[in-house]
Amino acid sequence: TVKLWELATGFCVKTFAGHADWVRGLDASPDARMLCTASNDQSVRLWDVASGECKGDLRAHENVVEVAKFVPAAAHPFLRRLVGLPPSKSDASDDAAGQFVISGSRDKTLRVWDCASLQLLHTFVGHDDWVRDFVVHPSGKTLISVSDDKTMRIWDLLTGRCLKSIDASEHFTTCVDFSNVSPCVATGSVSTEVQLWACR
Repeated sequence: TVKLWELATGFCVKTFAGHADWVRGLDASPDARMLCTASNDQSVRLWDVASGECKGDLRAHENVVEVAKFVPAAAHPFLRRLVGLPPSKSDASDDAAGQFVISGSRDKTLRVWDCASLQLLHTFVGHDDWVRDFVVHPSGKTLISVSDDKTMRIWDLLTGRCLKSIDASEHFTTCVDFSNVSPCVATGSVSTEVQLWACR
């Protein structure tokens, strides 16, 4: 299950039930109206926060789903061209950031989903082991993923191609994020180290 908590009182105000196995990750849409969750049951689910209702059960992964996140609005024009969707004027607004979700799985892939149609739009293939985490560059042009294959991969969201594969650690690379104050990427791994990478 997923539980929603009120910080002021410490009370659980809502429970989202539906997954058949562990929930491994979640993300909230920028307007806080939707949640997406990743689970051991190999699915990604979309939830309406107000009602608690499951709005979508996204299935195509062939193993545990480690991570699922809403795609920032800055990446929408590139994703639309990648999958052949027409441009949208709403892509420039913050409300548009709940339109697409990307998920990463132990099946070694990342998948792009349309939250309205609940359709799989694209699959990124290239990692040799479990995909653990990913982050979209603030420009919206690239996606960076990390994996148990010990690499960090940079993907072009316009073409779907892997632009670069970097040996990020001597052990499983488990998490990645961008710095908010400098053009750097941070990765963490089973080696207990956190590494900073300059974006060039």
